Amino acid sequence: MQSETQTQPETSATKTDNKAKSLIKQVVMIGAALGLLYFSFRDCNLAAIWEYSVKSNPIYLALLMINAVISHLLRSIRWILMLKPVADHKISLFNSFTAVMMGYAVNIAIPRGGEVARLVSISQSEKLPVAGVLPTMFIDRLLDIAMLALLLGITLMVVPKEMFGELPAWLVPGGISLTVATFVGLAVLPHVHKIMRWFLNLDFVRSRLQDKWRTKLEDLSDQFGVGTKSLTNPVAYFPIAVLSFAIWFCYWLNLWLTMLAFNIQDKVTPLNTLITFTIGSIGVLVPTPGSVGGYHYLLKTGLMKTSGINADMAMAVATLNHFICFILVSCIPAAICMAIQSTRKNKLETK
Repeated sequence: MQSETQTQPETSATKTDNKAKSLIKQVVMIGAALGLLYFSFRDCNLAAIWEYSVKSNPIYLALLMINAVISHLLRSIRWILMLKPVADHKISLFNSFTAVMMGYAVNIAIPRGGEVARLVSISQSEKLPVAGVLPTMFIDRLLDIAMLALLLGITLMVVPKEMFGELPAWLVPGGISLTVATFVGLAVLPHVHKIMRWFLNLDFVRSRLQDKWRTKLEDLSDQFGVGTKSLTNPVAYFPIAVLSFAIWFCYWLNLWLTMLAFNIQDKVTPLNTLITFTIGSIGVLVPTPGSVGGYHYLLKTGLMKTSGINADMAMAVATLNHFICFILVSCIPAAICMAIQSTRKNKLETK
């Protein structure tokens, strides 16, 4: 009895400590977002930004929304290919799309929290093991980083010489490091379960690890191995690669459609859009709620440096593009999918 009363306060204290750390992390990320937004808007005229935005072409904005949804649909299809080795049944495109959209929607409020929401959603809706799904999400993230690294390499080759000297000093070595780390990660990931097995079979580990924990960890490593089979299947390489390029083409097209909506295609060429898109995408890596702040600042800076448009116009483009692609196209489809999923669940329960 005494040991129980001693353990309970420790558990409660641990939970409280974790909540406090999570709250501090959220406050820091919100503070970072607000700080970056301040630096983005400080030299701008809010009235001018609003005027530029309301004059944008609604037809191109509608096409932008459709294209953004298509990019998420393509991501859902790619994820299904990665999940095939994990499932013993056909994965529903609707459930995959719902999980992806829920992830994006949660990320708006909780940085990186969308990964958890996405994991829970697909695991519950498709009855899949969490340990098997988790590596497919690592692969999904690594493929995005690999595409960004590829775009960064291309950008560094085509960026105008007069602009090159104004780029941050860390961009080139950072881009090289990111590329190397990404491809090393993709190469090592399919072998993580073998490394885990090797580690668990070491005499030093076996002698100090209880049988029940070793069994659980061995099962976990086996499920992880199944989850990474898509990286060892040559048949899956081509469709996954095609979908990866298609997804990022849609992302570039999102920005180009925004340029058309503001009717500045005479100043911002498709090549300049590619350079600006790559620079802005780096801002997505900053873990702020919904990529707020970092995306705005880098996209605005990229537009001003590559195309010479004024700060107010650049900020209007960045703000409207972010609002539609990161907020509107995340929240509306997520809400619709969750409503449909809830209705289906209620019908099944009443039968």
